[in-house]
Amino acid sequence: MPNDRPLDELESDFAALAGNAAAGGSPATALMTLLHIGDERLVVLSGSGAAPTTVRRIKLGAARIARDFFHHDPPTSREIECAIDFVEDEIMRLGKPAELDTALWGNGLTLWDWVAVSGQTMPVEIVEQWFQRLASASLGQTGALQGLPAGREAAATLLILREFMHHLGYPAITVVDAVRAQD
Repeated sequence: MPNDRPLDELESDFAALAGNAAAGGSPATALMTLLHIGDERLVVLSGSGAAPTTVRRIKLGAARIARDFFHHDPPTSREIECAIDFVEDEIMRLGKPAELDTALWGNGLTLWDWVAVSGQTMPVEIVEQWFQRLASASLGQTGALQGLPAGREAAATLLILREFMHHLGYPAITVVDAVRAQD
C-alpha cells in the first residue's frame, strides 16, 4: 500500500489534531507540526489553529532512501553515512529549527513499526539510542538490532526521523493514526 498521502488528507489530519488538542485543553494558538514520512516524499505541515500556515515538501521518503542508499540489510556504515549526507541536506532545505514548545506529531505507515517498540510518543533520546544500535549493526554487531523493526525501509525511516528531530530541535514525536485522528 502506498504511503504517500495526498496533501488534502494531510491537511485534514492537521485540522483533526488541532481539534483534538483544543478539546484536550491546549490553547488555540498552540504551535504544532505534523510530519508525514511517505515512501517517496516527506511533508511537514506547521502552524496553529485548524489549518497549517506552512506546508513544506521534499523528495525524501523511506522507500526512496532504502532503494537509493541501503543496498544491504542492515545497511553498511558507508551506506548510512551517504544517506545521512543526503538526508541532512534535504532537511536543511526545510528552514529554521522548531520554535520552543512546538508539538511534533507524525503519521505514515513506516512510523508504526517504531510505535510497536516504544509506544506512540518517542523522545529524541530513544530515537538516538535506536540509531546508535543501527550504527552498531552496520559495523557487524547485528544483535544490536534485536527487538527493533527489521528491514531497509525501517532503517530508512529511523534515519529520516533521527535527522529531522536532531537538526530541527524537536524533543519528541507523537505518532497518530490518521483514521483515529479524524474520529
